[in-house]
Amino acid sequence: MNEAGYFDNVNYTGRHLHIDNYKDQFTPFIEAIAWERQDKTMDVFFDDFKDDKELKALYGDKEYYYDDFMGVFLGNVKTDKEAYELFRDWVNMLLYTYRDKTK
Repeated sequence: MNEAGYFDNVNYTGRHLHIDNYKDQFTPFIEAIAWERQDKTMDVFFDDFKDDKELKALYGDKEYYYDDFMGVFLGNVKTDKEAYELFRDWVNMLLYTYRDKTK
């Protein structure tokens, strides 16, 4: 993937969707944003890491795209439902796993 071309601001419409992991009042609220692309798909980004240590622990030696404004690119989806599923799976399988280990 050509990072500079793919993530260039001209490829986004400015519309976005706030997505979260809400289950019930006992679930810590975590949010990401899905930015709409010109082709009407959405790129999901997360930028609510507790600190740089958490970001580096999750992505340090893996290849990933990070934008100072949008955060870490989690994936591209076609629908709102897919955006929620992608994000909730990522939170449950990666973020919560890490945070549970560091308690």
